[in-house]
Amino acid sequence: MLMMAGILQAKAYDYPYLVFLNSEGTATFLAVESLSITINDGKLVATNADGSQTFSLSDLSKMFFSKTTEITGINDINTNGSQEVEVFTTGGVKLGKFESITSAKTSLKPGIYVIKNSQKTYRIAVK
Repeated sequence: MLMMAGILQAKAYDYPYLVFLNSEGTATFLAVESLSITINDGKLVATNADGSQTFSLSDLSKMFFSKTTEITGINDINTNGSQEVEVFTTGGVKLGKFESITSAKTSLKPGIYVIKNSQKTYRIAVK
């Protein structure tokens, strides 16, 4: 078991950033060099040479290693558009077509969705 932990640690070291993604889709990137993480009273505190960041565990949706400080593939969207869109779950299940992003947001339950129009694919968080 200890040998496997050493292997995982060596692979994680190849990635210079640890990304914390909250339930709204906001990402926080921290350099992994000299990084320490503690958890206490429902809070995760990550400390490195640049300082400390505190995250509520109930608000974190994902934590992963990255080689860059960019998340690619899905962008944030301007929700004031009136163009027809298709809505998908993050698992790829199509939920339907809507006349605009605004009408889609009023019809959806709270969560994170993928929106596709004729030009781009976006991610939205419905509260």
